[in-house]
Amino acid sequence: MRKKLYTTLFLILFAQTGVVAQNKSHGGVFEKLRNIFSTELKIGNYTFKDGSIYTGEIKGRKPNGKGKTVFKNGDMYEGEYIKGKREGYGVYTFSDGEKYEGQWYEDQQHGKGIYYFMNNNRYEGMWYQDFQQGAGTMYYHNGDKYVGNWIKDKREGEGTYTWVSGANYSGRWKNDKKNGEGTMEWDDGCKYTGEWKDDVRHGKGVFEYVNGDKYEGDWAEDIQHGKGLYYFHSGDRYEGSYLLGKRTGQGTYYHMNGDKYIGEFKDGMQDGKGKFLWTNGAVYEGDWKSNKREGKGTYTWSNGDIYEGDWKNNRPNGQGALKTVVGMSYKGGFLDGLEDGQGVQIDKDGNRYEGFFKQGKKDGPFVETDKDGKVIRKGRYKNGRLSQ
Repeated sequence: MRKKLYTTLFLILFAQTGVVAQNKSHGGVFEKLRNIFSTELKIGNYTFKDGSIYTGEIKGRKPNGKGKTVFKNGDMYEGEYIKGKREGYGVYTFSDGEKYEGQWYEDQQHGKGIYYFMNNNRYEGMWYQDFQQGAGTMYYHNGDKYVGNWIKDKREGEGTYTWVSGANYSGRWKNDKKNGEGTMEWDDGCKYTGEWKDDVRHGKGVFEYVNGDKYEGDWAEDIQHGKGLYYFHSGDRYEGSYLLGKRTGQGTYYHMNGDKYIGEFKDGMQDGKGKFLWTNGAVYEGDWKSNKREGKGTYTWSNGDIYEGDWKNNRPNGQGALKTVVGMSYKGGFLDGLEDGQGVQIDKDGNRYEGFFKQGKKDGPFVETDKDGKVIRKGRYKNGRLSQ
């Protein structure tokens, strides 16, 4: 086969020259054959199919070795070639001012290299088939820096991003965004360690506040959402549900002094049905509104006295019933924690007072009966004193 090829080439050249004889100035057919198959490097010019012009070392009629190519669009490459392709070390300058200097393979940026972007960003690291891929460092024009892994020009895998402000993130990346496990430290001293999704905290994570508070639990779209545990620097602790960053739903709040609230929360406050237990033994169970006892509820004092009824602004307000351990009871109106309005008071002996009260004192017409229902006295009180 090779013999036939040589014979064909010989005949073509012979036909072009017309003679076998050669003169010293132009050479002959054998000289031309030698040039075609020569393995020696020469300096010359080469025009690519797209019109780009190469000047440099040539071997086997193709760019091979060191040379320079000027492309029709204004780009320029200066570096090494192998068999007509950019391979080895070279510098490619784009017409818009961007530049790559580094290793090449089969006309592609491949291996170690540095790329200077038009916006003054700079990438130093590994390349694969014209993509930033592997370990590399990006120096951003604003002073930020990323050191880590890349896949197809995007941050992916393990990496650390440091902001010029001093904040930094170290962890997993995917598709150029924080994804997976990672730790973010803000320049104000706050810190988050946990799961990320598309650049936001999402999943399980721990956030440490600069004031010493700490949250451990669920996150969604960069907000505390789900179940969580919050430690206050004061020593208080909350365990329960979160909705869009606020304590909402069922939860338990532990006070440093031992007091405890178990129940419903809304927008960070005790709101709904709940039970509060004081360390002194007192207990309130009932309705809450914005951290205050409001609605229907029962309060049991540490000594055993009990109030059951309406509440407003943390005090008995409205209709209610009070029973004491010594046997006295009152049922009727209350205002700011005191008997007020119409009511019935029964003492430990069974004597019954039915009348009116004002600010905790008997005030107005009344009827008193004994335990058998016999009327003892009628009349009127004024500011706690019997009127004549």
